[in-house]
Amino acid sequence: MNSKQAKAAPLHEFLGRMGYQPAAIRGNDLWYKSPFRPQERTPSFKIDRAKNVWYDHGMGVGGTVIDFVQQLNQLDDISRVLSAIEDVWGSPSRPALSSSLILPAASQERAAPVIESVVEISDHVLEAYVQSRGISLDLARLYLKEVAYRVDAHRFRALGFANDVGGYEVRNAAFKGSIGTKDISFLPKVGSQQAAVFEGFFDFLSVLMHYKKDTSNANVLVMNSLALADRGIARLKMQDIHNLYSYLDHDLAGQQGLAKLMEAGKQGEFHGSVGRWNVVDASGLYAGYKDANAFLA
Repeated sequence: MNSKQAKAAPLHEFLGRMGYQPAAIRGNDLWYKSPFRPQERTPSFKIDRAKNVWYDHGMGVGGTVIDFVQQLNQLDDISRVLSAIEDVWGSPSRPALSSSLILPAASQERAAPVIESVVEISDHVLEAYVQSRGISLDLARLYLKEVAYRVDAHRFRALGFANDVGGYEVRNAAFKGSIGTKDISFLPKVGSQQAAVFEGFFDFLSVLMHYKKDTSNANVLVMNSLALADRGIARLKMQDIHNLYSYLDHDLAGQQGLAKLMEAGKQGEFHGSVGRWNVVDASGLYAGYKDANAFLA
C-alpha cells in the first residue's frame, strides 16, 4: 500500500475497523468521541465523508488517514505508518480492535465478534444512518434488526440483515461486514414464479421504497456478495422460477453476475422438471447510478 492508496480508502471505514463508531451523523459529517481522548463526553472529532478527512476540534488538528495514524501512534516513519494502515485493512470480514496502538498482524490475534443481543432498531445513531440511506424506519424495521455485539471488551451496534444460516450482514456508518457464517438471504413468495435478485440488502430495500411497497410480489434473493452467486443460483433452482429480474450494480462485477444469471437460465432443469428462466435486466431503473441505493439516496 502506498500513500495515495491509503488516502483514497474511506476514512470512516478505517476507523470502524479499529472499533470506533460515530456518536452522531449530520449530513456528510460523522462525529466521534475523540480517539485521542477516550474519556471525552462530548464528541469533538469529525470526519467529513465527502472530503475524506478528519478534524479534532479539541486539539485543533486534522488531516488524512496518514496524519491520523501518525498522531495516534506518534510515528514519523512513513513506512511504519503505511504498514499500520495496511494491517487495519487486512481483515475485511470483521472489525479490528480499538487500541491506542495499531499492532502488526503477527503480534495481535483478533477475536471474532460475539453477538450479545438482536432487537428491534431503537438506537438513534442507527436510525439516523437508515434515514441517511433513504430508507424509512418503518420499512427498515420489517427486515433489519439492531445487533449488539462485542469484540473482546469492545462493544458495538449495527444494523443486521439475517442470512439463511443464522449469520448477519451488519452495517453502520463506519463498518460493513458479516457476523457468523456468510451466506445468501432468500425470501420466498409462495405461489410466485418470479424472482428478484440483489447484491445487498440496501438495494433490495431501496427498490421497495421506490415502488412504495413493504413486500415484494416475487421471491427475493439477496446474495450479500457476488462471490455467492453460484449458491444463490442453486437456491433459485429449487423454485419454479419463470422470470428473474436482476437489480445488480452498474459495474464490471454486476455485469458478470448478470451474465452468470443469464447462462444459468439457459441450462434448464429447474424444480425437478426441464425448463428455462427468462432474465430481465431491471437495472435500468437506476440508470446513471452505480446501484439502486445510490439512485434512491
